[in-house]
Amino acid sequence: MKYDDWPSRWEHARPRYIKSTTRRTIVGAASSRRSKPCPSATQRCSHLIVIATHAALLRSDFSDFAGWRIVIDEVPAFLDFEEKRTHLDTSFFERHYALEHVIGRWHAITLTKAGRGITAAEVRADQSHAHLGVFHARVIEASRPGAKRVVLSNLADWREMADRKVQWCWASVFSLRELAAFDRVELLGNRFRSDIGSILADWLEVEEVEWEALPPLTSARRFEPRPLTIHYFFDRPASKSLFGTDQGKAALEAIGQHLATVLPEEHSIWTANDTADLGAPTPKTLLGLPMGDYITPRQAGTNRHMGVSHAAAIYSAKPSANLRGLLTALKLDPAIWTRSVEFETILQFVTRTSVRDPANRTPVHLWVFDREQAAYLNDYFDTLPYVAATMRHVPLGVGLLTAAQGGRPVIVLTPEEQERRKADRRKQDAERKRRKRAA
Repeated sequence: MKYDDWPSRWEHARPRYIKSTTRRTIVGAASSRRSKPCPSATQRCSHLIVIATHAALLRSDFSDFAGWRIVIDEVPAFLDFEEKRTHLDTSFFERHYALEHVIGRWHAITLTKAGRGITAAEVRADQSHAHLGVFHARVIEASRPGAKRVVLSNLADWREMADRKVQWCWASVFSLRELAAFDRVELLGNRFRSDIGSILADWLEVEEVEWEALPPLTSARRFEPRPLTIHYFFDRPASKSLFGTDQGKAALEAIGQHLATVLPEEHSIWTANDTADLGAPTPKTLLGLPMGDYITPRQAGTNRHMGVSHAAAIYSAKPSANLRGLLTALKLDPAIWTRSVEFETILQFVTRTSVRDPANRTPVHLWVFDREQAAYLNDYFDTLPYVAATMRHVPLGVGLLTAAQGGRPVIVLTPEEQERRKADRRKQDAERKRRKRAA
């Protein structure tokens, strides 16, 4: 793919092979729950707009949508990725799915003869295998002649999953060719061409697609100037594994105590990760902040908080070990994932505030966990002529060890980690036997 980057809050582009305009438009994504939306029922309409979700877009068949236009607001998560621990299911996978080597440890998954005999609906209806519903649907798509998808696994042999410590993964990437039927395709998003979803979609394409840059979106509204301060607490980057350690929990509690003194009782919002190991407190609960001001991290598109000038996002979305392995195999820097998923989620969250209100001159204060997150926000706000942004470190008197020194003990292993562990044990056994013979 060829493309041009340009400085703009909202980058947007369309493939050059899509030229015509149309009076029927899908905004955001495809329609509802149906796996194949049917546009024929709308033929009597002179103009029709359908608004739906990214999830529907990534799971729909658009082959009948000739004559339509699609506008995708924000960059979809083009990657299907799931991690599994299925040590009792080796025989099921061996019977229904085949593995074919692609690169490194990564293998493409297709259906066996037995696998072609079951549908995705049948898998979802089986309570012991319902979690494989999306997986089986993707493998069905990848097994068709001329398939536009590929489903990858980091298992070289299904028998590797038999170890209860092994957590393997599967991944599938949405192909932009799924949108080829549309007369016009436009994608709107912050730094669209550097987003991990866009890069992964490029990776799948075989034939070159040349992108056409459209003019940046502009607004006639005049924004009043306002100062903006980005507060951060630590130099060590946030991570879910850090949040699970004793020192990470102590840091979160200290952050919560500080935020309780600086966030206004009214007119402030905050967010944090809300998942943790079974029975463990989550970052959301460890912060101990008023739940009435809490909203979930992903808030792109809403204007409900334009009157708020104080926001805290104590959040992390680093790639897991399995996902890092996939990105490395595809020769992609895992830092791209962090920028596109973690940093961009935080940016979308904090820009729900009064910074988007043209008439609001109130000083804006934002809080994030680490310096890298703060720098990403600062770089963005520096592009807005009406915002004077600065970064400020907040000392808490709580120390964090470096990532190499800290971290939670490994509970599960990727297939690669298990393979290295077995190799180390074989080496140790060989050395022990050598010493025994020498004695």
